[in-house]
Amino acid sequence: MRIPLKDAVDFGKQLLLAQGVPDDIALDVAEHLVEADRVGYASHGLSILPTYRKVLEDGQVNPSGRPSVLTDHGNLLLFEGNRGFGQHVGKFVVEHAIARAFDKGVAILTLRNSHHLGRMGQYGEMAAHQGLVFMAFTNVTNRQPMVAPYGGSEPRLTTNPLCFAGPLPNNRPPLVVDMATSAIAINKARVLAAEGKQAPPGSLIDGYGNPSTDPNALFTEPFGALLPFGGHKGYALGIVTELLAGVLSGGGTIQPEHPRAGVATNNMFAIVLNPQVDFAATWRSHEVEAFIDYLTSCPPQPGFDRVQYPGEYEADNRKKHHDHIDLTTPIWESLLKMSTELGVATPQTL
Repeated sequence: MRIPLKDAVDFGKQLLLAQGVPDDIALDVAEHLVEADRVGYASHGLSILPTYRKVLEDGQVNPSGRPSVLTDHGNLLLFEGNRGFGQHVGKFVVEHAIARAFDKGVAILTLRNSHHLGRMGQYGEMAAHQGLVFMAFTNVTNRQPMVAPYGGSEPRLTTNPLCFAGPLPNNRPPLVVDMATSAIAINKARVLAAEGKQAPPGSLIDGYGNPSTDPNALFTEPFGALLPFGGHKGYALGIVTELLAGVLSGGGTIQPEHPRAGVATNNMFAIVLNPQVDFAATWRSHEVEAFIDYLTSCPPQPGFDRVQYPGEYEADNRKKHHDHIDLTTPIWESLLKMSTELGVATPQTL
């Protein structure tokens, strides 16, 4: 289904307003979700609203939750998320870190106890579009683990995404790396299951520790587990992310002393850097441009049309969906069901 961008944002906002979410928070969440759909990540788009409805009904997210400052000292900004919607909380704290990076040259940011932050690349793009470099590590607590350690047959970690973003010269789209340290994100597996599709080989195991491509193995007993990407390498990065985000923020890790109520709670450790603070700015811009040109001039392999840098995928999709988003039939049907139950009018499709 094809929906105009403005109508999609308003639809998402109205679904949240109908559940008691304040106007400004509902708008931040809806804009973030629609942008995720727009750039090619349906797993983090409007499809997630039925899940958010459940956690709202269960009281696991504070619909009016806003971030509060724990520490504000020099380059250091530490925030408490107060179980608020991550797309609002994350936007607020990253905006403050961006301002601090312009003031001090670098900002170190932590956030604890936020509801699901959503697509981390969104925050990276916020910084990169203002000429800043962004690097973030995010862990997940308050839910069961879902990622097996390297060589393990049961989950002990979560998807623990990391994000890097930075500006590129001459109006190129920014470089954006946004990836789970698991082979696929859990929300990607959820979408694959809903659409009756298989997961990539090597991305998960079933409840007995055997390799599987059935995403339903993650959601039916005995529960399976995602695998780290790249074997021991993704596993190691997942551990680093867990410790940086969980310990430095004060929000905790996935270890079993902490509650596992079934709702994604995010903690984040991030650095925002102004790369143009010294005399070498012109040289640095030239070096980045020359490297990207060298990289993308590589002849493509058979089956590829060109070599891309991270971030071009999102930019291409944003251009393709300049005035609309496309939703699959299963996602659209779940949203129609939700809107009927909440008494929210549905937008016209194109």
